[in-house]
Amino acid sequence: MRTLNELLTRAAATRPTAEAVRHRGRSTDYAGLDRAATALAATLREQGVRPGDRVGLWFGKSTETLVTLHAILKCGAAYVPVDPATPVARAGYILGDCAVRCLVTDAPRLALLQKHGVPAALRTAVLVGDEPAPPAPPVPPGVPALRSTSWARAVDRPAPDGFTPAAVGPDDLAYILYTSGSTGTPKGVMLSHRNALAFVGWTVTEFGLTAEDRLSSHAPVHFDLSVFDVFAAASAGACLVLVPEHQRALGPALNRLVAEEGVTVWYSVPGALIRMLDAKNRSLLESSRLRTVLFAGEPFALAHLRRLRAALPGAALHNLYGPTETNVCTHHRVTDADLAPGRTAPPPIGRPCPYADTRLLDRDGRPVPDVPGAEGELCVTGDSVMLGYWGRTPPAEAPGTAARIHRTGDLVRSLEGGGYRYLGRRDHMIKIRGYRVEPEEIEAVLMRLPDVHEAVCVAVPDADGDQELHAHVVPADGAAPDPAELRAHCGAALPRYMVPAAFHLAGSFPRTSTGKIDRRALAAPSLQEAA
Repeated sequence: MRTLNELLTRAAATRPTAEAVRHRGRSTDYAGLDRAATALAATLREQGVRPGDRVGLWFGKSTETLVTLHAILKCGAAYVPVDPATPVARAGYILGDCAVRCLVTDAPRLALLQKHGVPAALRTAVLVGDEPAPPAPPVPPGVPALRSTSWARAVDRPAPDGFTPAAVGPDDLAYILYTSGSTGTPKGVMLSHRNALAFVGWTVTEFGLTAEDRLSSHAPVHFDLSVFDVFAAASAGACLVLVPEHQRALGPALNRLVAEEGVTVWYSVPGALIRMLDAKNRSLLESSRLRTVLFAGEPFALAHLRRLRAALPGAALHNLYGPTETNVCTHHRVTDADLAPGRTAPPPIGRPCPYADTRLLDRDGRPVPDVPGAEGELCVTGDSVMLGYWGRTPPAEAPGTAARIHRTGDLVRSLEGGGYRYLGRRDHMIKIRGYRVEPEEIEAVLMRLPDVHEAVCVAVPDADGDQELHAHVVPADGAAPDPAELRAHCGAALPRYMVPAAFHLAGSFPRTSTGKIDRRALAAPSLQEAA
């Protein structure tokens, strides 16, 4: 396979009647998915979408989402997914920043966008759902009005005779995923067909995916974990089971879905799995058909990983690591040694994937010999490294090569026998009275207590303008840990400068739209005052 759009074409030709997508009890086979995607691609082409254009998606995940992704790729265009819950100002910025030409959305969101201001490059929209298109706002003379088409009209039609997908190459742009920028402005990560297929092809082999598998689709499509769900399923000819958006954070609903849909391969952030383990119907998870569980996005606290192993003793557990800019670039299969009594750190992030090369840099950007015990910022080259950020300078090249290199901003330690242990974000590192502090180390100490269910440590300004440590703790069911006891526990295991100045108890932690713990929200002054 050279391009992503070939995956669905092959699956439809070889397994036309096999289930491709399941969503809320509704099934679509591969022939039907390909037929709908081809019809929508023909509509987009008639509306002026050309190879290299960007097409946006802004609506809740559904079977229509899968149709849209594949249709955009058949046009040779790049898809640009927008968080369905994002404010209209942010959605408008993303759509305008990369000059989206066509938007697939629903009528309420289009009405919001029209009220906010339609981006200059946007010419057409396809509306999912049954609601009629909102009235078009007046436009200045000489400016073309935004034209909209209903989903039924765009898809319930035959493709023109002789329709063929656009010719694209492995290094052409396939999709743009917008991530939070350090300045507060989202930045678009540009990824090619080659970038995605390097990862997807490896997963099919590494995890033994077959047409008999049923993969969960928990991640929203604006989150890079969705690349595995969508394209690995198509590559293997497997069934993709979409998690309804309103159930993504509900452990009991996720357990029911895994059991009722016969899911065999699961991929999500650790937080989703923790909620499944916490649910009263956990027995559904324990008796499920899950054979492989993948997790990524943030460290998996060891106490909860042990619970997952106990719930699924026969399943393979895999820790995948990689930022959006490189997709997954290292991998580790969890072993019994990782879960042994006395261990406190999460499992390693593992060795580089076959398509990735890694190196370490010190804080000044100088190479660090990659030997056991060495620490540095992890940098990645290889086929999965992004084309660059939309509208910005292309990424640097690795010294002595033409390969793009990405500095992850993550600090790691090289391990005996190969692979890496994640130490934390470079921008999470805290200086307290001149000492470098790794919040994850404090969190691991707190997680040793049976009364602590989750723990996060952040830096906040103190009265003198310096930084101090605050620990946020979600107690275990029925527990009410005393801050003095938490402080004493930390004091017995950590140097004095690493003992948090304050401890805050919470029922739950704020989460980002991708399910990760929102550390910025926890560090907000308003939250400290309310605690």
